[in-house]
Amino acid sequence: MRGVPMMKHPAVQIIFRILFLVFVFALGLFLLYHFLRLTYPFLIAALLAFLINPIVNLFVKYLRFPRPLAVLASLLFLFGVIGSIVFILVKKTIDGVIYLSDFIPKQIEKISMSVQDYFNNYILPLWDRGVGFFDNLNTQQQQLMQEGIQIVGSNIASLFKNLGQSLTNGLTSFISALPITFTVIVFIILAIYFISKDMNKYTEMYKDKLPDIFQKKTWNVLIDLKSKIFGFFKSQIILMMLTFFVSLIGLLILRTEYALTLALTMGLLDLIPYFGPGLIIIPWSIYSFFTGDVFMGVGLLILYASTVVVRQFAEPKVLSSSMKLNPLAVLVSLFAGLQMFGLIGLVIGPITLVLIISLYDAKVFEGLWGFIKGDVNAKKQDGN
Repeated sequence: MRGVPMMKHPAVQIIFRILFLVFVFALGLFLLYHFLRLTYPFLIAALLAFLINPIVNLFVKYLRFPRPLAVLASLLFLFGVIGSIVFILVKKTIDGVIYLSDFIPKQIEKISMSVQDYFNNYILPLWDRGVGFFDNLNTQQQQLMQEGIQIVGSNIASLFKNLGQSLTNGLTSFISALPITFTVIVFIILAIYFISKDMNKYTEMYKDKLPDIFQKKTWNVLIDLKSKIFGFFKSQIILMMLTFFVSLIGLLILRTEYALTLALTMGLLDLIPYFGPGLIIIPWSIYSFFTGDVFMGVGLLILYASTVVVRQFAEPKVLSSSMKLNPLAVLVSLFAGLQMFGLIGLVIGPITLVLIISLYDAKVFEGLWGFIKGDVNAKKQDGN
């Protein structure tokens, strides 16, 4: 009995198909990377045009606007909402700066007195003890201690130097990126207008040129993505409101001035992963300790810990309910995104999870598995 030829053995064919898919996947990632570098403003514009399309349709249907005018009205509405939020944030920031400019000079003398008292009561006695201890050491021990102090001092100096250099480099990069960022925003706005204006034409072209099965799967993926992306933004608003209420309750308990303004600012800062309200609370707490207000300092640290704990417990649940995802899967996507892309990965991770699940629901992966197994009936089943 003759054996099965090596190249026709089912296991060998499966291996070759897997290697082929890996090669195609790697090549696709390479091409996708360079494609995204050149087209990402227009892809962002296409996504935003798709998301604001319901608003455009409302203007067309109920107000009888021509589509170009409806697109302009939708963009103005969108920019109005965003501009209002930015205006409120800037106004509250300016009010806070004005308040601090009046408040801080009055507290400088108080801080300097607190530092001087701390130095006189704690640092000088320790210094006197250290000098006495140092005088009792032999020459070799004194030399070793001096070398150790020099090493520690040089390390601290190097740390501050690197920190200052990092801050300078970051500020320089931020300023240098402003012109290209502004240009990209202009391109995105223009592309949103033109894509949204001709959305119906693109839809008809899509229906005429592509096979029905591809249309159905693509449309299902887009609808699912739209639903889950709206859910993602909804969840972020819920988390910001949650941080706002926790901060407001804590600040009212601590009897702080401008509690409502500060809580609103903390809620908006909650958009910044990890840091968020800590950008206000931590410096404020340090200042309170320096001025001798231990109760306020400890209370602010407890408030910050409360906002972090509440968000960490609520985020997976809110994201999962808003985006209809498993809480554990959301938690894994957040961690994986953070590890792979840094802070921005906390956004990229859940969106990638949404894309994978949408493709799975559209049975894209079933077709790939059928190809790996060599199942010729997979295409027939998809066609049906």
